[in-house]
Amino acid sequence: MMRKGVSPVVATVLLIAIAVISAVAVWYWVAPLTSAQATPSTSQYGFVVTSAYKNSTTGNCTTLDIKNSGGVSIPINTAFEARAINGTNSGKYVNITTALTSGSTSNYNIANTAAGALSGGIPVGSYFLRVVGGSSGITGFTDVYFTC
Repeated sequence: MMRKGVSPVVATVLLIAIAVISAVAVWYWVAPLTSAQATPSTSQYGFVVTSAYKNSTTGNCTTLDIKNSGGVSIPINTAFEARAINGTNSGKYVNITTALTSGSTSNYNIANTAAGALSGGIPVGSYFLRVVGGSSGITGFTDVYFTC
């Protein structure tokens, strides 16, 4: 009885080919896991209140310096509502009247409306700013706390 099979040379070539194909498959599966660690998205919006200024006559805060700490510009006409820490709506707003580019700081008035009608400011106290309107697609903002 004669046995038929694969010659040793062909068997060796097949084993090497299977090993190489397996190694490539594992590489494509593992490579994304070992590449650079995920970094926070720089495309998100972010801002901080760097200063609050009081009116010398009324003693109320009338303007804020806002710094864009995100990776993209805050679009023109984005409206922030100033709310007291207890969540009460102060009825006062800060409207971004010029696009605030990433890393820049600008001074904005505290207004009676989101459209920017000037006000007497807000009484001294602790507040947070919350995005309430503006250009479409504004997402990613978190409330920012500040004290006048």
